[in-house]
Amino acid sequence: MKTAMKETIATQLVKKQRLDREFAWIAKEFKDFRTLEDIEFDNVERYAKLHLGYIF
Repeated sequence: MKTAMKETIATQLVKKQRLDREFAWIAKEFKDFRTLEDIEFDNVERYAKLHLGYIF
């Protein structure tokens, strides 16, 4: 029983570490977005023009 509990705890720790890394990545990738309007697909052209200098 103790072995199964230790394995479960170890598995949960690994999953938590992976989840924490995923959230850290998401926070880093989307740190420039301030509102929902910034991430709507309708604003892709505006975002590209503003940040990438593209002309459509």
